[in-house]
Amino acid sequence: MRLSPSKTKRRIRMLCVAAAAATALVACSGGDGTPEQATRSGGRTSGDTVRIDLDPPRVTLLDPGSAQQVLSYGVPDADAPTQELPVRFGGGFTTLVDSGTGTQPHPSAEPDGLPVLNIDAKATVRAVDGVEVTAGETGATRQVTVIAGSPRFSGDATTLRSGENPDVDWDAELAGADGFTVSYATTPSGKPVTMSLHAPDSASDTGRAGMESRLGNLVTLAVVFPDEPVGTGARWTVESRITGSTTMLQTVTYTLTELDGRRVGLDVEVDQRPSIGALSLDALAPQGDSDGAAGELRVESAETSSAGHLEIDLDDPLPRAGGVAFTTRIIYAGDGSDVRVVQDSHSAIHFD
Repeated sequence: MRLSPSKTKRRIRMLCVAAAAATALVACSGGDGTPEQATRSGGRTSGDTVRIDLDPPRVTLLDPGSAQQVLSYGVPDADAPTQELPVRFGGGFTTLVDSGTGTQPHPSAEPDGLPVLNIDAKATVRAVDGVEVTAGETGATRQVTVIAGSPRFSGDATTLRSGENPDVDWDAELAGADGFTVSYATTPSGKPVTMSLHAPDSASDTGRAGMESRLGNLVTLAVVFPDEPVGTGARWTVESRITGSTTMLQTVTYTLTELDGRRVGLDVEVDQRPSIGALSLDALAPQGDSDGAAGELRVESAETSSAGHLEIDLDDPLPRAGGVAFTTRIIYAGDGSDVRVVQDSHSAIHFD
């Protein structure tokens, strides 16, 4: 049975809401050693802490550049100072229905007017044994811990409609999440192998969700280096899988622009695309709403606009400066309809 245009349009909108909710869970997803694999064991909850074992991403060296040295993160001694810096997390979703008028082909990497979560980060790094922090030997040698202080959203009610519920008292909700903590263990090259999200007892479900959906980008966008020697001009890719009910394949391309001792400058490009080309509308419909009408929602196209540059000290837990911003535009098409739904998902992280 062919769906009516109005019902197709309604169901496409419903999918976009579901996809938006799924994308908010990217913090709970790992990369992989092969594109077909997902996280090994999912989340395990202990009190207010959620721990996820991750499959490491796949790293491919495209050009070694001047091939000076193998880049690896340091593990300082126990009395290493805490790195303190402001961090801003941008994000949100915008959706429009196109009935044939056409849309702008290239979305902005970081549109104006989106809500921004600001934190005062305190970051530390310590040496670990891979078996200590994961289920088995993974090669992890360091664990980064970031405590988010004074979380607050910037943006008025109009801005928050793009990515957060404007009816929520975000000042109150985020005040209870002060001290939210993200920890992740990595190999010397920076491959994340496990992560933990810890919410303080005072955090509400709303405040916890607001923090998790943003701070997970510290892990999914963590810089990973190739195992081979590289120098100025080197380029490599890091491929990972961002898993939710809608799974995205992410490729980050790094270009080494500066190498001075332990200081590294990187240009960053991000590309995301759905892992599947079509979804069943009936599978996404609420119970009792499918009315027996089969339908399919096709991914007609996907493209990402991005901009990024990071300044890194290999002995610090977080980048010292810079940021990465990207927007992924997915165009969905329904069966028997010329309606297109254009969904833009926005993510950004800035180290000030």
